[in-house]
Amino acid sequence: MGYELHVTRAAEYFESEEHPIALEEWLAYAERSPTLTQGGWIWWDEDRHPFYVFTCGGGSVVSLTWFEGAIEIKGHFDGDAYREFGGLAEDFQANLQGDDGERCTPNGVLPPIH
Repeated sequence: MGYELHVTRAAEYFESEEHPIALEEWLAYAERSPTLTQGGWIWWDEDRHPFYVFTCGGGSVVSLTWFEGAIEIKGHFDGDAYREFGGLAEDFQANLQGDDGERCTPNGVLPPIH
């Protein structure tokens, strides 16, 4: 899979600011996670935020960053998105959603709700 995934508490990832994962909450989680490593910095407008890297089971490396209330996962990986990132979504009591609105769940990929 080579597009973005979104960890969001909103029904739709583009509504993440309405039900946000707080930046401070994400940073605290990322810093204590043994599977995430800080990979550098990115700029959003005037603010600088760290991004983190994660090595997937197949060996590919993806980046994770916080943006407008959601955690954005970018990169190319093969395999089951939920197996790779479902635990992260569960830890935040959030949804794991793809760019096309599909939801990645323990029972497979579900179509968009709208």
